[in-house]
Amino acid sequence: MDLRRNLYAAAFVGASLSYIFNVLAFTGTFDVFRWVVFAAVFLGFTYGFERLIEWQTAPA
Repeated sequence: MDLRRNLYAAAFVGASLSYIFNVLAFTGTFDVFRWVVFAAVFLGFTYGFERLIEWQTAPA
């Protein structure tokens, strides 16, 4: 579980920094509520894809 937690944390940090820098570069403003929504959707999709892959690779 430690490896998975580290991967989640690294993916979240990378995606968050990318989102923040892109929003600041293109709009010049930062909205915390939009970032929270982005973070929730990102983590939800990441968890969902992990479950999908686990379901597909599980032995029959």
